[in-house]
Amino acid sequence: MPKAFTDDLEPAELPLDALVPEGADVTGQWFGFTADGVVVLVAWAEPGSDPFLMPRGFALWRRQASSPHWRVGLVERHEVDEGIQEIQMSTTDLTGDDSDDALIFEGIGGSGACGTWLVLDLARVKETYRRELCDGRIDPGPPGSPGLVMTRSVYREGDAHCCPSAIRETTLSWTGRAWRVTETKTIEG
Repeated sequence: MPKAFTDDLEPAELPLDALVPEGADVTGQWFGFTADGVVVLVAWAEPGSDPFLMPRGFALWRRQASSPHWRVGLVERHEVDEGIQEIQMSTTDLTGDDSDDALIFEGIGGSGACGTWLVLDLARVKETYRRELCDGRIDPGPPGSPGLVMTRSVYREGDAHCCPSAIRETTLSWTGRAWRVTETKTIEG
């Protein structure tokens, strides 16, 4: 994994292949805006014999005033046996601190769209939330309302996997130290 990129390029001009392990394919790129400037997040998949089970990872890159101008601030890599089939992200202010955070999904597939959801504070480069989830998803709060909204299927005895009895929506807010549930509602199907 490269640790630095020397040239002082704008974030959108960075050659993505230079920001991931040699031979890896870039699978996504996202930008986050913090008080310290723009960060670039890059996800990749490394070559393997099975297109669904390959080493995967993501890295966070920060711009610096002196050379090397781009330095890696975080690398998260998963081996084949961890079963990660996709890495998706969105960046927005989830905590209400006027700095973008990354909401990251590391999917392992299956009919329940299982995977791990995590929140990365991009200013502090610190994970603030992690949740394994099947039959659900986590989204940023509505515009102008920082937080997370977790939507999960509710199955009752006899429900087929296609047809949950209800959907439960849980809203979480950041207190400055932890995520707290602020609202839960169940919508019957």
